[in-house]
Amino acid sequence: MRNSFLSKISKILLSKNKNDLSDLIIVFPSRRASLFFADQVSKEISSPIWLPPFYSIDDFIFSVTKLKPVSKLELFFEFYSIYINSVDSPHDVEKCHRWAEMLLNDFDEIDRSLASASEIFNYLSDVKRIENWHLELEKNHEEIEYYLHFYSSLNSIYNLLRQTLLSKNTAYTGLAQRLIAEDLGLLKSWLKEKDKKRIVFIGLDALTMSQEVIIDHLIKEEICDIFWDSDEYFVSNLEQESGKFLRKYRKKWPDVLSQHNNDFLSLKKNIKIIGATKNISQVKLLANFLNEKSFSTEELKKTAIILPDEDLLLAVLESIPETVANINVTMGYKLSNHPVISMFNDVLNLYLNARYIYRDQKKSQKNYNAKDILKILRNPYFKLILGSKFADLDQLIKSLNKASLNYLSYHDLSQIFPMSGSSLFDKILIGFFENHNDILSLFQELLSRLLNLDRDISSEDIFLEECLYAIQEHLYILGQFLAKVNYNIELKLFVRFFNQIINSIKINFSGEPLNGLQIMGMLESRTIDFDNVFILSANENNLPPSINHNSFVPFDIKLKFGIRTSLDLDAIYASNFFNLIKRAPNTYIIYNQDYSSYSSSERSRFINQLVYEIKPLLTTNIIIEEETTMNAFSLVENNHNTILKQKDNYLFQKLTDLLHFGLSASALNLYNLCPRQFYYEKIIGISEIEDLSVNMNSATIGLITHRALELLYRPYLNILLSIHDMNNIYNKIDTEIYNAFKQNNIDNFSKGKNLLAFEAIKRIIKNFIKSELDLVRNGNKIIIKFLEQSFSSPIKFINKFSNKLISVNLKGNIDRVDTFNGNHRIIDYKTGFVSNSELKSENLMDLSLKPKLLQLLMYSWLLKNHNNAQNFLVKAGIINLRTKAFQIQNAEVNNSLTINNSVLKIFESEVINMISQMFDPKVSFEHLDKDRPCYFCD
Repeated sequence: MRNSFLSKISKILLSKNKNDLSDLIIVFPSRRASLFFADQVSKEISSPIWLPPFYSIDDFIFSVTKLKPVSKLELFFEFYSIYINSVDSPHDVEKCHRWAEMLLNDFDEIDRSLASASEIFNYLSDVKRIENWHLELEKNHEEIEYYLHFYSSLNSIYNLLRQTLLSKNTAYTGLAQRLIAEDLGLLKSWLKEKDKKRIVFIGLDALTMSQEVIIDHLIKEEICDIFWDSDEYFVSNLEQESGKFLRKYRKKWPDVLSQHNNDFLSLKKNIKIIGATKNISQVKLLANFLNEKSFSTEELKKTAIILPDEDLLLAVLESIPETVANINVTMGYKLSNHPVISMFNDVLNLYLNARYIYRDQKKSQKNYNAKDILKILRNPYFKLILGSKFADLDQLIKSLNKASLNYLSYHDLSQIFPMSGSSLFDKILIGFFENHNDILSLFQELLSRLLNLDRDISSEDIFLEECLYAIQEHLYILGQFLAKVNYNIELKLFVRFFNQIINSIKINFSGEPLNGLQIMGMLESRTIDFDNVFILSANENNLPPSINHNSFVPFDIKLKFGIRTSLDLDAIYASNFFNLIKRAPNTYIIYNQDYSSYSSSERSRFINQLVYEIKPLLTTNIIIEEETTMNAFSLVENNHNTILKQKDNYLFQKLTDLLHFGLSASALNLYNLCPRQFYYEKIIGISEIEDLSVNMNSATIGLITHRALELLYRPYLNILLSIHDMNNIYNKIDTEIYNAFKQNNIDNFSKGKNLLAFEAIKRIIKNFIKSELDLVRNGNKIIIKFLEQSFSSPIKFINKFSNKLISVNLKGNIDRVDTFNGNHRIIDYKTGFVSNSELKSENLMDLSLKPKLLQLLMYSWLLKNHNNAQNFLVKAGIINLRTKAFQIQNAEVNNSLTINNSVLKIFESEVINMISQMFDPKVSFEHLDKDRPCYFCD
């Protein structure tokens, strides 16, 4: 590794303080830097020495003040306690929580900037009064008065919050900094207490005004040293935002900041900028680089992966080659990414989406969304908890799906499936969990049961335990604090608190921090140098990060009072970025160039700065290259599709077996619609996952309607329907629909969407029977021959590609065959719209594009072969059951509504051509020449 920044500083400090290095206190921007510094010191010494104490800048501040950092949750409740007693008509706790964090961030920034809170809030109050001067006071008097009163109360709220926190020996970071800046004597007292002589600050860059005052005092007292990582190019160039703060300090402390290195332009470095499509391609690209480089153990120690987007951590860890033996993760694992959190979220969603039945204006019964119940039952961690005590869990899930109810109570659930042996499940469904005490108690029980399970001692189980203990600890703290402040938090707000807690927890990885490949965030990399740097997700909103700029203090007021703005934060991040890459010989910056996603695909402004500002410079040792990569899965020519092009003996045998078993109109239409889906579903036998939705879908409604009509008409087969017969059929409608529901395993249709479906089907069938009754009254003669009848008939032809005889068994299930005034009809019931053009063809050359016409002609061909008719004449059509007229839409071929032998002969020839194409070795099962998006392919 080149002479790194920490290496330089370690040499300087050892040369000046070799015998009394332990008399110093060293402060870094982050804790991670201290480990690398200690490592550098160890390389410079020949015998053991005592190391000085190390602090991060925040740890240093809180150590001097002897205060504890206050958590966000605790800070909010302290604030709310003061707020409700400071304003008239205060917001409730849930509404207050929506904006309180923004105001508390303003308090923090005011203190960091050492600005006068009273002046700012008085100024802000005056501004708001002026802004509202023109409003119609008569109409909005109360709202405006509350609004103005709130702003006038901010200074009082701020002061009371400060007093309250200090009385409990706690503080937020800005307040702790301000306390030292306002009482600089604390610094000497602290040094005396620690029995140390000097404080050394290493690698600090953007100081807050409070920190500036602290360091200014230490400089004047000559009890501190500061080592800046400043670069001439960025400090001397006024247009460089990354040098903004150092230029300020050079003017303020010229003796302390007089020399700058010129590492950025003078040191040789290769910077490769790569655009990849989607996050997964970035990760795969990183894995390819690590494979190609084959870094040695020593080289891995000098290699870092920087993740501005922490959500990429798991994907990166999964993709690192096995040859990389040691990995050190600095950033920690976000607990919100662990699948065990899904169990708690599923429980919370169950209660959030619950509905109540009220009796005598009191909640008497809770009804749960069936989908939420199914989510809990399918959750793997919930299954672990229930274990053998609830062995029939899968049967319960099936029973719920058959019930097809959207909402159901515990009573409904117990009727659908008798439950026993799970007091926890009973507790979840019976209890009224409406406040934080109930939920906390339930969550603690869930955690306890998971922790007490017998399991193997594997790395996954140990990690799960770490996550569970972290959740348990934070929930306990939340419960203790809520009990102390005596707030009754309702469910919605508890969910927000729970998510806030989970999002704040990170599980630290164990291992040797200085050994192996380093994976870290941008902030953890401060002051640390590497030979090889890989930066992923180098896009706007990640590099620099998208910062929430919402504030009660407007931008211009911040400027007036010297409070940091978003421009300052961008400058801080620019400094971090260029410090990271300025001494690295090899840097790989990978960004997402996918413009199809909602997230920003604009590459980072820092990349553009490298390309358009640094690259054209002639007097540098920097080589900058740009390239873009295709999706890694597209580099090889669709290998996953080669199976669709392979037509070998095995496939032909599978296809022959399928055709011998039976080819229906729907299967043939599937081949015409999407050969790929036909291949997977019919030949290979891979079908779509069964829809386990609790809602009764349109397909089920169609099945029940067909079955009910069959049950109604079947007693009257092969007889001339009379008015009396039709009246009898009409009177049995309710009974047969009920039977149809039962036969489709739907037992509960007395409420909810099932009841609506029952009534809808009843209305459809009643209208249809009435229509047929009118036809009979008007003298029409109707004799039903077949109902829901299956037909099959073979068709044989010579395969022109193999010269072998192919035997195909065509089959179909016809809804109804009747005679109407002596003419044969084939009727197919539909519950959806069908246009007349879908049933018309001139010469059947377009038959593959008209699936409904193909189906009717297939039925006609099957009926003709069944009757073995020589002079076959039939009309085939569709009756749309959702219309009121129930007019039959007949198939029409060559301008004729009658289907005869000549039409069926042409149809037979077209079907043979379609089947022959399946055996053509040159025609793959890939879906090509799509004129519209395909549901299966796309």
